[in-house]
Amino acid sequence: MRSLSKSARRSAFTLIELLVVIAIIAILIGLLLPAVQKVREAAGRTQSQNNLKQIGLAIHNCNDVYGKLPGNVADFPKAIDGGNPCCNAWNDNSVPSRFGTMQYFLLPFLEQDTLFRTPQMNPRISLDGSTGSGTTSWRLKQRNTLGPAHNTYLKVFVAPNDPTIAGDYHAWGGGGATSYSTNWHVFGGGGWNDWNTGGGKCRIPGTIPDGTSNTIGYMERYSRCGVQAGHEWSQTKFWTERTWFDEEGGGSPAKQFYSDPTTGGDAFATSSFWVPTAPANGFQDNHLPADYPINRLTGVAPYNALPQAAPSIATCDPTRLQTIGPSMQVLLMDGSVRAVSPSVSNATLIKAILPNDGLALGGDW
Repeated sequence: MRSLSKSARRSAFTLIELLVVIAIIAILIGLLLPAVQKVREAAGRTQSQNNLKQIGLAIHNCNDVYGKLPGNVADFPKAIDGGNPCCNAWNDNSVPSRFGTMQYFLLPFLEQDTLFRTPQMNPRISLDGSTGSGTTSWRLKQRNTLGPAHNTYLKVFVAPNDPTIAGDYHAWGGGGATSYSTNWHVFGGGGWNDWNTGGGKCRIPGTIPDGTSNTIGYMERYSRCGVQAGHEWSQTKFWTERTWFDEEGGGSPAKQFYSDPTTGGDAFATSSFWVPTAPANGFQDNHLPADYPINRLTGVAPYNALPQAAPSIATCDPTRLQTIGPSMQVLLMDGSVRAVSPSVSNATLIKAILPNDGLALGGDW
């Protein structure tokens, strides 16, 4: 009996042994958590890369079908003639819409034809109280009143590692958020500039003489940027939330020119990017200076386009690009995806943004 009692006592943990085991487990957890986080971030980067590749495939399929591509914010696939009430007029309540963002016009090539043709695009049967005439991609904001069947969150437009994406993947007004911006310098379109583009002006490869493998089409960018001040409709160059279908802001150097110079208006609320024109406040229609955004004779880039390196939301600048993590992934116009370091030179990045500058990319590309 005494021998059994000793054996039983030896099989039990002492308090010191238990504390040692707990300490070892805590150390192992501490070692594993960073590894798990790295795996999760790597998976997010891979998913974002796949999203961009899907967008690239949609771009090429759209170009094959129409022989051209939509502008950032523009009419497509035909020009809208406001002077002719019978044909493609601005007040036409057609479905699908003839005016909207590039992302909207890519929907049929991303297996989203139902959303592309949703009848609630027509303001005459709108369920959210919209008035006026003319269908635009902006009317997809009706997500809250149309219900889950018309949810405008699309996985392909969201980078998993974007730290600014809200829990329900929606931005202001209940609209589907986006972590990607189009390149205005490639596609054109935008408020007070060339949104009536004749149904699209970019053509692959015709309008990209620098080469599709050397030209950026889409780039990662924070969905929410800056600190909100005032009503969610009052977005400025200090705060914005981007959705993939909102064309209200327009988005171009000309739109920036016609906006309030103090606030920037809502020019930066659209999911499109142009090299910011500060300290100037944009440029008037077709009056871009010879050195914008780069001097093609000297290669000097006086306008800053460098991305912010993973800033906080509070320090995010809506006029600039941002890296999501250690780098910014971009879609090139040949359909490939590459990571761009925030340490890339300003001149090299701008050369990759422009489709027709005729300048060789720098060695830091």
